[in-house]
Amino acid sequence: MRGAILLALVLVAGCSKKDPTTTSSKPSGLRLSKNKQTPKDLAIAFQKTLRANDSEALMMLSLLGQGVKNWRVLAQAQNARTLTLLEAELAEAKKTPRENRAEKAQARYFTLQSQIAKLKKSDSEDYWQAQESQLPNIRRQFTEKSYLRFVLNMNEAGINPDVVKLGKVDTSRITNNYLEAGLHGGTVILHYSTKRESLETGIAYDCVEFLDEGWLIVGKPRVIRHTVIGPQPKPAIEESEPFATPPGE
Repeated sequence: MRGAILLALVLVAGCSKKDPTTTSSKPSGLRLSKNKQTPKDLAIAFQKTLRANDSEALMMLSLLGQGVKNWRVLAQAQNARTLTLLEAELAEAKKTPRENRAEKAQARYFTLQSQIAKLKKSDSEDYWQAQESQLPNIRRQFTEKSYLRFVLNMNEAGINPDVVKLGKVDTSRITNNYLEAGLHGGTVILHYSTKRESLETGIAYDCVEFLDEGWLIVGKPRVIRHTVIGPQPKPAIEESEPFATPPGE
């Protein structure tokens, strides 16, 4: 096992703008040209970071390693869809006069108003400046804690980057309507094998193609069993953002 590896990956959603001020200046050699990058290229680069035990290089393959520009693009895309759904539900609720609404219906009415206001506020410059100010802390948490947890999970699943070989890169779940928000992205599943057999375990992560940075990881890479993974579930309407965000307001 690769017990000595201090890796732990969980891309707490971050961003994507060339903003090196809060990331390591150590060149990883793993940044990909946006003109050549594909989901498979991203998977190969991801695997190289695991073999190199380089948490910072891995982070640079994700939104977390960038600024907030593409993070904002991703949030805006899903929030626009969610806002449409919430406003439609609120409009339907308004058809019933206040005095005729049941207590539960009135509680939902106020919740809808609050959620809509929060979504609209989350697109303000002040909001995103606040998010960007939190990036150094989140990146530090990633390199010091999350990366290690991820590596421990890999070891427990028998995925030793020094021993296993990356096999099939399953991109069949990539869609042009990721998160039902018109984004080109989806879940990528990595299959591994040893000299003797294919592993029942693998790694899955979500990624999205951005205009400036190409393909970036946008969710938490996780260890999975291939018999369990299936089609992407639809995000719940209540989700205001597609993945975990740093503490803001």
